[in-house]
Amino acid sequence: MLAPAGTASLSPGTKVSFTEVEKRKITEYLTRELEEGLDEHTPREDRIAEWQRGYDGEPKQKKRNFPWPNAANLEVPLIGFTTDSIVARILNTIFSMEPFWTVRPLRKEVDRVAKPVEHYLDWSRKAEYNLYKQLKPAVIQTTKFGWAWLKYGWEVYSTREYSLDQNGEPQFHDEMIRRPVVYHIPCQDIIMQAGIEDDRIAEWQAHRVRLTDNQLRMRKHDDIYEGVDDIMKKKEEFRSTSMYDENGVTSYRREEKLNTLYEFCIAWPYGPDDVPVEMVITWHHPSKTIARAIFQPYPWRPYTKMTFIEREGKLEGFGIARRLWQLQEEISTIHRQEVDNSTVANTRFFLGKRGAVRPGTQIWPGRFLTVTDPERDVKAFQLGDVGVSMRALETQALGYAERASGISDPQLGREGSSLGNRATATGTLAMIQEGNRRFDLNVRDIRESGSEIGRRVLELNQRFRPKGASYFVEGEDGRFVEEVLDLPPAFSASKLAVELTASTATINRETEKQGLIGLLGVVTQYYERLIQAGMLVFNPQAPPELKDLVVRMSQGAKHIVDRIVQDFDIRDVNTVVPALLKDEQIKEMQGAQSQFRSGSAPGGGVNPGVAGVLEPGGSMDRGGAAGAGSVGQLQ
Repeated sequence: MLAPAGTASLSPGTKVSFTEVEKRKITEYLTRELEEGLDEHTPREDRIAEWQRGYDGEPKQKKRNFPWPNAANLEVPLIGFTTDSIVARILNTIFSMEPFWTVRPLRKEVDRVAKPVEHYLDWSRKAEYNLYKQLKPAVIQTTKFGWAWLKYGWEVYSTREYSLDQNGEPQFHDEMIRRPVVYHIPCQDIIMQAGIEDDRIAEWQAHRVRLTDNQLRMRKHDDIYEGVDDIMKKKEEFRSTSMYDENGVTSYRREEKLNTLYEFCIAWPYGPDDVPVEMVITWHHPSKTIARAIFQPYPWRPYTKMTFIEREGKLEGFGIARRLWQLQEEISTIHRQEVDNSTVANTRFFLGKRGAVRPGTQIWPGRFLTVTDPERDVKAFQLGDVGVSMRALETQALGYAERASGISDPQLGREGSSLGNRATATGTLAMIQEGNRRFDLNVRDIRESGSEIGRRVLELNQRFRPKGASYFVEGEDGRFVEEVLDLPPAFSASKLAVELTASTATINRETEKQGLIGLLGVVTQYYERLIQAGMLVFNPQAPPELKDLVVRMSQGAKHIVDRIVQDFDIRDVNTVVPALLKDEQIKEMQGAQSQFRSGSAPGGGVNPGVAGVLEPGGSMDRGGAAGAGSVGQLQ
């Protein structure tokens, strides 16, 4: 990034030097913009809190007094068990595949570096940061609320450690931690610029960060934050707490233990030409303090939004809670009425002659009462009957919920009445696969977010990873990883594709195994036919016209088998389905046939010395002319 004339260096990650006028302007801007953003964000937080209540299954009222005191107050957690079922399927689909990310070469010269880089990324997510612990809450929030945020970056901080010297005395020292990280940010802690729904065009977006005093002290120690003492003296919130004393319940106020700051990713006009420059500004709103201001260290804002069902032009996605909260209210109301109706139907009251039964007489099953005339002195009356239509209404509402969420008996692992008693295994499998197409859409959206995270982590390693670190992980193959890390990120992105390995949720592991066994039979037959065709093509006595026909037939067969293999979401199709001849061999054979027809080259056969007949179609061996020295020529 070039610095405008008359300004300081705009190097990524360096501190921003504001003049007094610039500092006053940006202080006023952040104060006004944050208050506007929080005003618009507060209703969103209220909706999230309401959806969370529905997920938890907490009743709106702690005690229900209608139609009588202490009436049924049950809440059916429809949102909860629907969300949990979907989250389990998505997480199992994503994390059951190894490796987590697949690094696919886009050009031949990077074939040999793809697998070492793939292994290095997998080691990093397991050893340096636990991606599962961050991705799990993100998937839960995405499914429940409709969207969630992941934040990534290169983390540098120090920790106070100690070791024992030769005399056994502790020696304290600061250890620097440098690593890539991926964090889940709760969607209620991302504040967007007011009036803008698209985060890609917003002038700023802020991450609400809550830190303890000790965390602030360490940031002061590492020379990251300024004005820490002023920040700690003025918390954003105070919490009122109730306590019991001998005179009853009283309240007292205690200071909030966490310091709330807002980390702005903002494009702010800087320099004499007023061109917006991406910055990271950490702002403490109560004290109007800029704790840190640096130029954006990355060429992108370090956030990725995951969505369950995307709403066009909206910041919020569509989640299970928004889909089902009205149906959950309906089902809970019907269920409470059923319980109350059963209470009424099971309740008897007694009508008796005055004086026949003494006041305060208790009634229990088997109690014997003596009266003068049992037919007229005491009579029992039923308050009401069981409503026969309530169960039908609840079943109907559950049917609507299944259609809204895509969760039904087959997805929950139950046979269900819809399959019938005579359902065949093939028919059941087909029904389950058809029902799972809804999940495939959600997995594909989450897959795209996971793939973006993988690409960003690779770029972070290229920008900040110290040289030689990969040798400790990959050994001799570390040289291939180092070649990739030495490349500019924009250049390597055009040669290596990082994708989430998980593809669809259509089938489970047992079904996948059975499908692969069937696929093995198909490709085995293809291999047998391919060998027979190869023997004919490389037979010098075979007529050229027959060889040409066999080659074209093999190409057609490969096209069909390619389609079959692709339906199983196997990425490296050419490895599973090799071609009879490479493209250059086909051209050589056609040229030889033309010469044979013209009479200039007797024999008319393919050169028997051509190697690699059963190599994957269209790819040269690395030792051949097309791939010689390719790894050492990465540019």
